[in-house]
Amino acid sequence: MKRTTKRVVIGICIFIGLLVLAAGAFFLKFYFETKGMNPAETSRINDTVFCVKNKFVNAFIFKGKVGYFMVDAGIDETTFKTELSRLGIAPEQVNALLLTHTDGDHIGAAGLFRNCQIYMHKEEEQMINGQKGKFFFMKTKWKYGPYILLNSNDTLTVDGIKVKIIHTPGHTPGSSCYLIGKDYLATGDNLAYKNGKFEHFADFFNMDTKEQEESIKKLPYLNSVKYIMTGHYGIIRQ
Repeated sequence: MKRTTKRVVIGICIFIGLLVLAAGAFFLKFYFETKGMNPAETSRINDTVFCVKNKFVNAFIFKGKVGYFMVDAGIDETTFKTELSRLGIAPEQVNALLLTHTDGDHIGAAGLFRNCQIYMHKEEEQMINGQKGKFFFMKTKWKYGPYILLNSNDTLTVDGIKVKIIHTPGHTPGSSCYLIGKDYLATGDNLAYKNGKFEHFADFFNMDTKEQEESIKKLPYLNSVKYIMTGHYGIIRQ
């Protein structure tokens, strides 16, 4: 009995040790991947468009006819609110939030915006209703109220500005880009920009990199817009 108990204890210790090693490897990889990202600083891009930096991610704000609307919502409420105040924008002035996807670093401050309508692609809903999660164990718990689901290539008018959603799955099933007016393409985590070239996002964070590579081919706007606004690699002015 004692020998059996000893074997069980050793087995449990080995299992826990393997879990600790796996967790350590995961967070080390996460650290180095995010360290290599290059988001833009919080700034006014022009009279009607703004960039917010929240740690290693960017969100973007557009001034409409009445208030403002945003693409993505950063990592945490405290930092995001501070950065907003630097731009002279109050959360209650934001009336719409367009999500490129629902990873935690793109929805973390969504709770600040109680007066806004939230939009996402219909294929992204499976990432917030418990059907799917990243890394087999990370599932997003949605707590930000009602939202509107969009279809591929839907066009809507947000606070007087024409916006087209372009479904670009791969990072997540519902990952999307937004063509805003004629001059701005917000890409979320659908593009990386390194050494002057566009490429797919880091394999470590993608759910299906091959699918993302195919999705990038759906973006005929890369050479026609004035600004390409990425989630983690800043703003590329053309």
